[in-house]
Amino acid sequence: MAEMNDCTLLSDDQLASHELPTRQKNALRLLLSKPAISPEEVAKLDYRVLERAPGVGKKSIDIIRAWLNSQGFEITGLPESTVNQRVVQRKRKLERAIDYLRWHGYEVHRSRQ
Repeated sequence: MAEMNDCTLLSDDQLASHELPTRQKNALRLLLSKPAISPEEVAKLDYRVLERAPGVGKKSIDIIRAWLNSQGFEITGLPESTVNQRVVQRKRKLERAIDYLRWHGYEVHRSRQ
């Protein structure tokens, strides 16, 4: 039996002519504690606030952003560039390991490449 699903992905062009999808609309309603939301209210929210909101992930932020852009608004506080979190975590761990070794009296040098 074929699985029935009423959820469809909308392109940016389709989003411009449609309302915000239900999932994102409900997440924003919960975040703003309001039964109805407007693009102006959503545009006032900072990217970091949206990023930490329950039920809002990367795809939802992309959808909300496309919807806001279609309404003539933009999310504030967008990151300058997308930094790979894995690289950041590795660098942090390496720095902690080097600090640990130095604290115990070891001398740490850069590799000669």
